[in-house]
Order: sequence, then C-alpha cells, then structure tokens
Amino acid sequence: MKQLKCLLACLLLAGCSTSTQDLESKTSTTVSTFSYPDNYQLIFKRVSDEAKRCGAGNLLLTQASLQVDSQLYNELGYGEISQSMINVGIRNFYWKAKIERAGPGSKMTVYSGNTINNGAAIKRVSAWADGKQGC
Repeated sequence: MKQLKCLLACLLLAGCSTSTQDLESKTSTTVSTFSYPDNYQLIFKRVSDEAKRCGAGNLLLTQASLQVDSQLYNELGYGEISQSMINVGIRNFYWKAKIERAGPGSKMTVYSGNTINNGAAIKRVSAWADGKQGC
C-alpha cells in the first residue's frame, strides 16, 4: 500500500512544476519577452491586479484552488507574478512573469507551461501589461 501511494505521488508530480524554477527549466515551457515604454512598477501593477482579480480563488466542486503570488522588489528593480493551482497539497505552476527595469522602460518575460495551450496564458498576461482588463 505504501509503495502504491509513492507511485501515485510520483506520477502526479511528474508533469507538474512544483516551483517557478521547475516551470522555467522545462523544455515544454513557452517563453516570450515583451518591452514597454512604461515604468516596470506600472506594468507590474497592471498584471498583478488583473491576475489576482481573474486568476485566484477556489474551483467549483473541488478542493483545488488557484493562487496568484506577486512580489515587487523595488530595491532590485524587478517584480515577479505567478499563477498556480493547489490540489491535494500539490502545487502546480502555470505561468510566471518577471517584470524588470530596462532603461527608462521595462521588460517582461513570461514563462508558461503545464497547460494544453501555453500561448493563451502569455497572450492574457501580455494584454494585462498593455492595460487591457478582463479575464
């Protein structure tokens, strides 16, 4: 029975990115970079606000929940935002955006993985950075 539980846990974790570093290092992860004339703090706020509004909360009829984490490091000149799903104690990261100072403007790198269409998450995050609202 103990071996069966271990095998099940290994199978569940095999396709998951249990950290943002796992997400970045996977070969199946899609990566896109964008440049903006706006300050990185403004881009960070746009993406963070919409991600929290659209991408966090409990999933109906399940114990799973979507979580958005965001942290701005003003002294280092960048911020990071990520979305993950937590289910049965396992956390699976879907996308991560790193928004950093680039001269007078900013640069955003988005990593997306563990979904059928990684490009959809990147388009959504990019639209939020452009100032569009909506899920």
